Formats: sequence, C-alpha cells, structure tokens
Amino acid sequence: MSLAAQSSTPDDLTAALVELASSCYHDPERFVDIAYPWGEAGTFLEHHDGPDTWQRLFLRGLGEEIRRNAFDGHTPVMPIQRAVSSGHGVGKGVMTAFLVDFIMVTRPHSQGVVTANTSTQLDTKTWATIRRWTRAMLWASWFSVNTQKMYHTHYPESWFCTAHTCREENSEAFAGQHAADSTSFVICDEDSAIPPIIHEVAENALNEGEPMMFRFGNPTRNSGDFH
Repeated sequence: MSLAAQSSTPDDLTAALVELASSCYHDPERFVDIAYPWGEAGTFLEHHDGPDTWQRLFLRGLGEEIRRNAFDGHTPVMPIQRAVSSGHGVGKGVMTAFLVDFIMVTRPHSQGVVTANTSTQLDTKTWATIRRWTRAMLWASWFSVNTQKMYHTHYPESWFCTAHTCREENSEAFAGQHAADSTSFVICDEDSAIPPIIHEVAENALNEGEPMMFRFGNPTRNSGDFH
C-alpha cells in the first residue's frame, strides 16, 4: 500500500509529510538529511550538520541498490544484505537508527527486528539510540516507541519494529516475519557475538517483498558468520 493511500485516514498524516516521505523512497541519504534537526539550537544535533562521511557513502550505496531492485510492491526482489565492520565510536548505532526510521517512514506496513549481542547492549545502547533519534525526527508523530517496540500509531499490528534478544532459545522471535507487499528487515548490532541460529532463522524471512538485513560489529573474531 502506498503512502499516499494512508493520508486520507489518520488525521496526522498530512499531505506534505506523506509527499516528502514518498520522495525519499529510493534515497536514504536525502531522508537522513531532512529527517533530523541538524544544527538546530537546543537539540542534541546543535553542533552537527549531517551524517559522517562513511554514513553518507553507506546510505548512497543502499539507495543505489534499492533503485536497481526496483521493487514494484508485488514481485519479490533479491534481499539487500550489508555488513559494516569497524571499531567503537564511529556511529554504527546511529546508523541503525537511520535505517529503522528510513524504512519505517518510507515503507508502509514494513516489519522489522533489531537485536544485539547482549540484552544490555540492546536495551541501553542500540534500542536507546533508536528511540532518541525516532523521537527527534520529522515524522515522529506517526509512531509510538517504547522500550521494546516502535509502531505506527494507527497500524500497530502490521507496521512495526521490535527489539529482541539474541539468545538461542529466542530464535523463534525472528521467524514468521513477512511483508510481501513491503519490507521485512533485520538489523544486528555487535553481530560477531550473535549465535548462528539467529542468522539462519532471520534469513528465512528474506524471501518476500523487498527484504533487507544489516549487520554491524567490531572485527574481534576471524571466524564465524559475521567474519
């Protein structure tokens, strides 16, 4: 379902915001540039004028792949799968927030899962970063976000992103996520320490619609799925 089709139902989906979101469908870099209050006095971005160089390159590459796939809303396309390996403090957590917000805003009824190597990392860093940036973005009024879930306020059962731990016994939480006419996505933070069974189950959801999987971590191991 297109974003334009949503505008006649919920009052807060103004035509201007819907049109702006639609214009960013193939352009995650543009989305990030306009979604957040870069340089605005009194905000946490007061002294920042935009994403870092590596983040821009990542977003541009993602946009190119989206355009090549040319998802028509019905015919499944090849999954987008990207990984970033780097040290601490370069902004991988912020990139996770960019990706969640970009997909959720531009793709109606998208469904996502975010996980990390430990529950502490997930709760206090990865998901906390997502919550902070989501609440600051231009489309914040469209969504509710709590400690475990971000969802469209009018479509909570079909348009959402959830935080799940990566314990092996929790692998079923990554199964059965399907968005045949939209995007099903999985994002893994500190991925080198996430059990292989989580990746196996999550990848089974990458066969419908416009699926995406992103994996971020530190290059601490020379073997395993992330390596």
